[in-house]
Amino acid sequence: MYLPKLPNLETKKALIIAPQPELNFLKACFPLELITTYLGVKIFRRGNALVCGPLFSAQMAGFLFELLARAKVREAMFLGWGGALNKASNKGELFVPTKAYTKLGLTKELYPKRRTFYPSSDLLVKLETELARLNLSYKKGAILSVDFPFPYERGKGLPKRVKADVLDMEASALFALGEYYGIEVAGLTFITDKVGELSQSLPENLQSLRQRLLPLFRSFIEKDA
Repeated sequence: MYLPKLPNLETKKALIIAPQPELNFLKACFPLELITTYLGVKIFRRGNALVCGPLFSAQMAGFLFELLARAKVREAMFLGWGGALNKASNKGELFVPTKAYTKLGLTKELYPKRRTFYPSSDLLVKLETELARLNLSYKKGAILSVDFPFPYERGKGLPKRVKADVLDMEASALFALGEYYGIEVAGLTFITDKVGELSQSLPENLQSLRQRLLPLFRSFIEKDA
């Protein structure tokens, strides 16, 4: 298959920003050097780390991880958006996935018999330690990743034996790809809405939450792996 020629990207860390608005905010706060655009994903350099985004699908994540593996990345942290599936999770909260159920085609290609994936335990500990240091409150639990969320928005029930708190489109793919390529992966999700309640407005506290997360991202990309 055809793949674009890449510059030398060798590095130890990558920060993956899935939603376009979050990438726009980060670019406004951090000086980022655009290196290339790889199959729709922009690749920036910040110090000795890569910053990558946006991601609109699990398939884009697959192409990105092929690039990250070639770059010899060891750790990848991500930020995504998700919708609350139950009353335990609320719009405007920060969520840390500790388990990811999948209904994605990509994960089925990688691991046909697997339906559950997990973040790297070591990187998850580092992430939660930083959140505690920054006095950032968050929920943690299970996330369900799907290719197409609208049936769930319209009332489709969850798969049997799936007890998820949040719905998204990429977390399980990122965990599965990390396992497949030998890259430690953990991440965060902004809960932007409640599944079943279509909205055209983002949570009012999102801007302040973005600001409070900047030291975490700065610490991740500037510390050695």
